[in-house]
Amino acid sequence: MNKEPTVNTDEFLKILSSKLKSLSSQDLELCDLSNEIGLVVAKLVGTDNPLENEFKSGIAHGFDLVRRETEEARSTLS
Repeated sequence: MNKEPTVNTDEFLKILSSKLKSLSSQDLELCDLSNEIGLVVAKLVGTDNPLENEFKSGIAHGFDLVRRETEEARSTLS
């Protein structure tokens, strides 16, 4: 039985918050924020390529959902 990896959200947020607070600037470029999030996720679930691909797929899906939501909102205003 193949179990999907899970992340404890409290632990994830605690680690990410700590890492972000330790940075010299609170204004991050998107790539730097992505790096920090990726570091935390990899530390919590591992660095196997299938896990990385699943994570990247989830991020892309999130962007796609917001894109669709934005397009739907625009079309209802027209």
